[in-house]
Amino acid sequence: MQIRPASFLSKLTLMFIIIVIVFQLHVITEQPEKEKRVHRNISIAIIYNRVPKCGSTLMNSLLELVFNESHTFRFIKSTNYVPFRLSATDQLQLRQEIVNYSRQAYSTPIVYERHFHFVDFGFEVNRNLFYINQLRDPIERVLSCYDYTRHRCKTDGPNEPCALSNRSLINITMDACVSTGDPTSCISEQNGVSSAISFFCGQLSICDDTYKPITNYAALALAKSNIERYYLYVGLLEYIESSLELLEFSYPAIFRGISKFYLTYFKDKPFYRTPAESRYPINKETRTILRRLLKLEFELYYFVQKRFIDQYRRTFHRAPRRRDGKVR
Repeated sequence: MQIRPASFLSKLTLMFIIIVIVFQLHVITEQPEKEKRVHRNISIAIIYNRVPKCGSTLMNSLLELVFNESHTFRFIKSTNYVPFRLSATDQLQLRQEIVNYSRQAYSTPIVYERHFHFVDFGFEVNRNLFYINQLRDPIERVLSCYDYTRHRCKTDGPNEPCALSNRSLINITMDACVSTGDPTSCISEQNGVSSAISFFCGQLSICDDTYKPITNYAALALAKSNIERYYLYVGLLEYIESSLELLEFSYPAIFRGISKFYLTYFKDKPFYRTPAESRYPINKETRTILRRLLKLEFELYYFVQKRFIDQYRRTFHRAPRRRDGKVR
């Protein structure tokens, strides 16, 4: 019996499709096992890509106290404070650095801290990695960044690098900046202020706050998505005691005792990086303008606040205690 060409081609096409499907299923099922074999000797890594002026110096002090008492993890403090945005090469180097630290630690978890915008390290590393961070009321954080940058530029002297785009800005208060120029520039990197959204959004171009504040809802949406997918914990400085309580409960093998150290050494003490003479209050009009300009930053803050409160209530069956962190 002679096979008609059309029928033969149909059967051949069907066989080809079946082969492709079988091959794809093989790849899908085998790939995770392959990645597991390659990275089976990587220990758990907690990455603290700290948002500036959200109590990160306080957090580092607490982590050092926990480490010195328990030695249940390896605490790695990066000396690379800038830039926050990383080139593709720098991202690969950071990835390899964390992988190397994890391998050297064998089965001991590592806690790695550094100021940088979120990086997706890839599936095989992400399986062993969790992010943590803290946030703060956006206006208070912006004021802290603004004043601290000027304080550092003054104390470091004229021959040292300054985060301001121009040293002529060094004596301009936030009130003066907002009232005499473009208010948007007052909350940008040229004035020493970074976006919290960028630290969760990542390294894509929509997350770039180098030249102007984040005004892109796509960046905000990506930041929220990354928080849900990758962040074990995002605490709030206004709820610092309850935040630390939740962090300790979430990962007791690493953070056991962190609440105790806060209550013992820091609860009733201010923890300022910027001295009083370099911190300037703002008037009501400036606060109103900043709140409008920081609309997306507040949306992120309230998203994190709701997530934190929900996590805390589910865990402890009570509301978290609100308390100012006294950090600026």
